[in-house]
Amino acid sequence: MIKEAFIQYLEDQLSGKIRSLQHELDQLRTDIASDSKSTAGDKHETSRAMAQLEMEKLGKQLSDYQQQLQWVRQLQLQEYNSSETVTVGSLIQLSNGWYFLGPGIGKINYPENSVFCISTQSPIGQQLLNKKIGQEIILPNLNLKIVSIT
Repeated sequence: MIKEAFIQYLEDQLSGKIRSLQHELDQLRTDIASDSKSTAGDKHETSRAMAQLEMEKLGKQLSDYQQQLQWVRQLQLQEYNSSETVTVGSLIQLSNGWYFLGPGIGKINYPENSVFCISTQSPIGQQLLNKKIGQEIILPNLNLKIVSIT
């Protein structure tokens, strides 16, 4: 698997999610603006409060995705040298699949394989950091061997 292509794919996925959330926020703002013209009393206030809560939730998600995108863009600036040691930005093939050590986004359905994007704070991320090809990590009920690092 080519790391440069995966990181570009990841950036594209995050950018798409950000555009989608921005569209939803714009739609909610439009709905609130048009709703404020009606005067339906308590029903109006409840509707407006619910829309406001939804906007706050979407705003938090948008902020999270923007931070993840920023992190991915910083990773793109790194040189893509194959490494013997796992570092932040490594694309790692374990005996059970592919992992990317960076923002903890979760499972990404990459065209060739699924890749689990994990952070260094995750239990598996903590164990992978600074490991070398051939070494194992041990999780509850699971021993995984590092097959390759890019």
